[in-house]
Amino acid sequence: IGGADRGLNYRSIDFLLAHPYAEVKATIYLALLVGIEINTDGEDVVLRLKKNLYGLKDAGKTWWEHLSSGLDKLRFGQRTSDFYIWKKHGVGVVVYVDDCLMFGNDKADVDETVAQL
Repeated sequence: IGGADRGLNYRSIDFLLAHPYAEVKATIYLALLVGIEINTDGEDVVLRLKKNLYGLKDAGKTWWEHLSSGLDKLRFGQRTSDFYIWKKHGVGVVVYVDDCLMFGNDKADVDETVAQL
């Protein structure tokens, strides 16, 4: 990375199952899988999807909106020239899909940001 030799502290985060953290904006219903039975007194049953799934058309967009909202709440400012870079009081965040690199001069500030996300 090159930041360590300049005295920067950094942490890398991979948000496991990132897309399911975000709510689905569209109304999507799923049929039950073959072999799964629910006692419904003979009525047909469908399931309403509440969280994103990988592969949905808007999954990446809603994940980005979810992450951006979280960074906004933590009062990070987004760069206008590089929308994937956020900064707040000496802590920088670089986002690539569901991975983040956080860096700063103070290790405690970096660790606190990781804990808050």
